[in-house]
Amino acid sequence: MKHPINEALIKIVGVFAYEHKKHIPQFLSGQYETMDLVDLPQIILDKGRIARQAALDGTRANYKNTYYAEFRDFMFTGKNIKDIDGFQKAQIRSFQRKKNLQSSFHFRRFDIETKQMQAVSLPLISHTQEIYLFPGGIGIFSLNLQPDEKTLEHISDLINQARSFESKVGDVQKAIDFHKWVSEEVLCGIPLVGIKLELDEYSGSKFKVYSVIDMPAVSEVLQYNREHLLYEIGTSSPIGVVANTHRMQPAESYYDELLQNKISAFRNYDCLALLDSFTVIGTGNYAALNDNSESYIPHHLWNRAYFGIYVYNLFLRYSLFKFNAQFLSNPVKYRDQFQDFLNHYDLKHISFNFLPNMIFEGTRKAMRIDEEIETFEKRLGNLATSIQEQQEKRQAFLLTLISAISAFDAVDSIWAGVNQVQTILGWSNLFFFPTLLVLLLTTGYFLMEYLFPLLAQKLKRKLRKIISN
Repeated sequence: MKHPINEALIKIVGVFAYEHKKHIPQFLSGQYETMDLVDLPQIILDKGRIARQAALDGTRANYKNTYYAEFRDFMFTGKNIKDIDGFQKAQIRSFQRKKNLQSSFHFRRFDIETKQMQAVSLPLISHTQEIYLFPGGIGIFSLNLQPDEKTLEHISDLINQARSFESKVGDVQKAIDFHKWVSEEVLCGIPLVGIKLELDEYSGSKFKVYSVIDMPAVSEVLQYNREHLLYEIGTSSPIGVVANTHRMQPAESYYDELLQNKISAFRNYDCLALLDSFTVIGTGNYAALNDNSESYIPHHLWNRAYFGIYVYNLFLRYSLFKFNAQFLSNPVKYRDQFQDFLNHYDLKHISFNFLPNMIFEGTRKAMRIDEEIETFEKRLGNLATSIQEQQEKRQAFLLTLISAISAFDAVDSIWAGVNQVQTILGWSNLFFFPTLLVLLLTTGYFLMEYLFPLLAQKLKRKLRKIISN
């Protein structure tokens, strides 16, 4: 028995590298437009400019009353003019395109009835694509997928195929890897994989999945466990794998560990934040945008506001990956850039309200952002120690050099003193200078053993080896 759904918001998300001057014109020529503050249904747009402006003003006021200025203005409502205090607020560049993209995934699956592998084609349909351009040349795209069938099983298959770079897309005979299809159809030719592509070092081989699913209420006819579904959709596992005997059935300890990342604020839905996905399942929690209805808030919250929180954390995560990948090439340069990055973007709270903060903290924890920051800071600490040691060595060498130069000035007086001692003792050159040499070597050895014990031990071993040979 298949599990029906009411509505679903499925976003396939990935990272790419971009250049402002080169790629923004490509997006504009590829039918992308600057993203509006909110997606509005046609019934409101048909009412004219005043109704549209009222909806935009209401959305802007909601952002102002909900989110702290540094997050709100960066992700949603930033300005290109200076405020009264003279501070120019930054904002990411975001673009949206309403273009119908259609293709098919092709894969093979074991059929229980025939007990054979069968070829399967799955429709790939997208009506909306989004681009977010962050500082540091990091771009994040979102490909909104439209399920062809309103069942959990269909959505599970769709997510399973869409999250992999290597899934096959297109004509059966000329299918290409999904990442190439995304590069051509969504990113206007910007590659995601390549030998000389720095991004390929830290982007991984899977896309992220952001999914919001609205289910019918549990009844005698329709039974399901919401936590089980969170795991199954969030990990792209077959529906029913948690409760039934299956080769992919999770161990209890692993299942419990992942479910620790569950976010629960209200009884009608739950969220699960994982490293590669963010999943929401509930009843009455989401309604798709309908051109014939004036209600757009349920769609806007999950599609734009809460998704913006998810994308922001992805930006943090990929930036940390990038710092770790580049660090060794120029440690001092990237140390300074890292500190500047933390000062600007390492936010601990983003909202006056509890739910956005819960989602922010939950996704941040799942992506292990704090762990990455701590790891990088340790590398910076090791770098500081190494730099200090190198400076001390250089200073010691400089002092040695100065001492050596000073010694040259004292050679004449020392030599005169040696001749005076020889005259007082009345020793011949043949007896005096060998005795002096032995005395200097003995004194020098004991000084070295006192000041540099490890070096003295090495010298002893070498002398013993020479004598034995």
